[in-house]
Amino acid sequence: MTAFIARRVLRGLAVLFVLSIVAFGLVRLLPGNPADVLAGPYSDAATRARLAQDLGLNRPLTEQYLMWLGRLLHGDFGVSVYNGLPVLQLIKERLPNTLELALAATVVSILWGVPAGAIAALRQGRTFDRMARGAAFLGLATPVFVFGVCLVLVASIAVPSWPSVGFVPFSDHPVRNLQSTVLPALALGLPLGATLCRFMRTSMIEVYEQDYLRTALATGATRLQATLRHGLRNASGPVVTVAGLQLAGLVGNSILIENVFAIPGIGQLTVNSLMQKDYSVTQACILLLGLVYIVMNLVVDLIHLLIDPRVGGSR
Repeated sequence: MTAFIARRVLRGLAVLFVLSIVAFGLVRLLPGNPADVLAGPYSDAATRARLAQDLGLNRPLTEQYLMWLGRLLHGDFGVSVYNGLPVLQLIKERLPNTLELALAATVVSILWGVPAGAIAALRQGRTFDRMARGAAFLGLATPVFVFGVCLVLVASIAVPSWPSVGFVPFSDHPVRNLQSTVLPALALGLPLGATLCRFMRTSMIEVYEQDYLRTALATGATRLQATLRHGLRNASGPVVTVAGLQLAGLVGNSILIENVFAIPGIGQLTVNSLMQKDYSVTQACILLLGLVYIVMNLVVDLIHLLIDPRVGGSR
């Protein structure tokens, strides 16, 4: 187990290193730079050149990257050129909002996706199965921001008093926090639940064709009893893998949803920093998204080991 975790951590660090190079290079391919934004559209070339020198943007890209990487290894994520605040402070202020949204969306996806997929497999070919497959197809085919816009419109018409946009921290008002989280959690959780529903249905159907489940049925157990005792655990492997990757993607999808619902989270911070050419903030946000994927992959592998210890030797 220790060697397995060590290998995965080393791979994750290598991925983060490559991602740091990609993030550093991509943001500099965008037109403009922080000096142009700070100087304003009506500034002269001398002013922009002086600001670029103060920010170190006139140095070779290799030198800029090594300086940024060195500060990063010492825990210094830099300072936002837009408001002068430390990047780490900006992330700490917004990360809890994104994590709360991701947790709520996860609950929504599991509550409808996993049971619907299992029941659809149990009633394969019947009305519920066709309805579940139709709902899953609709969820997969519809982008998350479309769900978000539709939910805002429906809530504004059906329940005008409901806070359809904006966000209230839990520490300020728990009830309003819950209200402001419901719609974005549905917008993120419904498409994710559609993916879980399809994979759960397919996995359960494969399990029903296995000999051990036929033996359980032959011993007198009902189909429901055999499913609960033997089917769910054996069918959960592929679902856990997909769920882990999809949950990591929730942080990425929050870029769209947080801007639709005006939630001050990591997604909104990423978009704003891109618009403002704030290199330090953008690079930190990209690395954070990559770190989330790496951690979720490690968690998924560990859960697989708990479900089936035999997979440890093949990974």
